[in-house]
Amino acid sequence: MPSESRINTVVLTVQYDTRSSYYLDWLEAFERSPLFAVTTFNLFRGDQRRAAVRALREAEMVVVLHACSADTLDYIKPLKAALKVRRGRLLMLIGNEYNLPWARLGEKRDFLREVGADYAGTQLPLEAGQWLYAGTGVTVLALPHALNERVFRPEKPDLSRSIDIGGRSARYPAFIGDNERNRVHDLFARVGPSAGLRVDIDTGNRLDRSGWARFLNDCRGTIGTEAGSWYLEQDDRAVLEIRDFLRLQAGPGALRADGSLHALGRRLPYWVKTWLRGLLKISPIGHEAFDDGKASFDQIQARFFAGRPYCPVYSKCISSRHFDAAGTGTCQILLRGRYNDILAADEHYIALDPDLANVDEAIARFRDPIERRRIAGAAYALANERHTYRHRIAALHETLCSI
Repeated sequence: MPSESRINTVVLTVQYDTRSSYYLDWLEAFERSPLFAVTTFNLFRGDQRRAAVRALREAEMVVVLHACSADTLDYIKPLKAALKVRRGRLLMLIGNEYNLPWARLGEKRDFLREVGADYAGTQLPLEAGQWLYAGTGVTVLALPHALNERVFRPEKPDLSRSIDIGGRSARYPAFIGDNERNRVHDLFARVGPSAGLRVDIDTGNRLDRSGWARFLNDCRGTIGTEAGSWYLEQDDRAVLEIRDFLRLQAGPGALRADGSLHALGRRLPYWVKTWLRGLLKISPIGHEAFDDGKASFDQIQARFFAGRPYCPVYSKCISSRHFDAAGTGTCQILLRGRYNDILAADEHYIALDPDLANVDEAIARFRDPIERRRIAGAAYALANERHTYRHRIAALHETLCSI
């Protein structure tokens, strides 16, 4: 490709010991693409933040990856002044597009507006992203996650895999008013063994990218739902009310997920963070990200969400984990949904009804090896033919060159 057609791009990310594999997938996709001439800066390091300020003056394009906004804006905020006076266009990919009191969507909206971002890349369906970022001045681009086919590929045939149903996914907190993912995981952990299935579901410990790929290659099937919440808000009003309520329930001493001690924890090895997380769950101190105090999900739902209307647009989305499973040829049993209009129910996944009443039928279909392989094969073909990160980057380049 002629060098003049490549876009001179600064990519900003935050790299530390975490288990969100799509952070690496997006970064590698930009760095490997022949369409972008990329210089990457890891804002977790102070020297890299300072170097990034200088590079912003010359870049044709600045891309802020999900890691800069998913859990905190602390590492991108020092670049706010430099971003305001940049020469090139600015695309910010937004991480965690649901309301959390320690990673507020209202603050992400404010940041987009204050730096004069040109584009916001949303994981949500386009109409949801346009609603969420209305008034910020950005053009919203639909950029759902995709398949990294170099990492997530079939290594074992279906019949050689030792686990029938596997899962590794953090539980959704009561803050978001949505319990669907937790219900599906709890259901299969309960009924799977009684149905004669070998089940390995853990909602407490996530795997790194290579470990996740190996795990999926040992699973004939995995379970899940769309990501996000039906109660998406632009101003985080509900979750801030819930946070205040839960802090009263937990009593004094509970650690805040946006506090200084939590920020220091990012510098620890992952195994240390996992150990501390387990300790805090049984400690009288507690941590708001891991502990909902004495209030159950049902109590939170009744107190804060009963009668509250859903978001006016469809506010759930496909996640990177759906593409990871598709890439490894792992059959997915998922709650029925849109999945960004990419995955089709009973074609690319075995569909569970919202009330989960058809779980026996879903398990019966899954236990049929021909049906299981048909579903997994269709998802594998779809992801590889149309939804790799290479496809996403090429479509983004085309969009940027046409505007």
